Amino acid sequence: MNMIKRNKNTFKKLLCLMLLPTLFLCQGCIRLEPEPQPQPTPPEEQNNVPQVPEHYYPDAVYAYTTDVDEDVLLTGLSPIYLLLANKDIVLGADYIPDNLTSVDNTYVAYWHHATGLELENRALQALYQMLQEMRAQGVEDVMVTSAYRSYYRQQELFNLYVAEEFSTISSNAYKYLGQDYIQKNYLDRGKTSLSYADALKVVHSYSAEPGTSEHQTGLCIDFITSTMQELDNTFEDTEAFAWLTENAYKFGFVLRYPK
Repeated sequence: MNMIKRNKNTFKKLLCLMLLPTLFLCQGCIRLEPEPQPQPTPPEEQNNVPQVPEHYYPDAVYAYTTDVDEDVLLTGLSPIYLLLANKDIVLGADYIPDNLTSVDNTYVAYWHHATGLELENRALQALYQMLQEMRAQGVEDVMVTSAYRSYYRQQELFNLYVAEEFSTISSNAYKYLGQDYIQKNYLDRGKTSLSYADALKVVHSYSAEPGTSEHQTGLCIDFITSTMQELDNTFEDTEAFAWLTENAYKFGFVLRYPK
């Protein structure tokens, strides 16, 4: 116990000795300032355009059956192609891609031959390269059924779908709302058509509101085969879908909404 007290007293003396010089320094107005450091020269102002590589994987090598012009496939990560359209990022009604070009009817579903389809030109050239490669590898039953779609065309289609769902209880309604919901809220009450609110919910499950569709970018394509009457999930069972899943990225395309 005495040893502990002596140690405490020793510590107090040491603490006092340490504090005293500090107090003298402060009272004697001694100031120790760091030497002024040279200020870094501000960098020259640059424009706000991000510096990006020509492409992310410059050493990537893809094997092609046909004579593919890879220069057509490189966009240099141009902001023109770094474009996002969805429910949170809405394109204006006045957004129209530059260089819209008609798709050759050779590759288009026959019911679009009269009116034709359009695509942003560089995306179109990449599409041609991809379809050329598909056919060379024996996958011929595939056609474009949708490409560029304007804001106003999307609005027209969306309103049409809502009117259709509002007038009846469709298979889409059963799929999205469920049998029990429809039975309880409609059939048991003698109703044969959806409310507007439910019709809107059903349409949102398969169609985008104007300004939120990727088709307005001119960079998006829907495919169909000769055995299909409409664009639906049966496409995932086709040879074309299997090929695209494995190879579309080599031509700059990705599979959207995989489910």
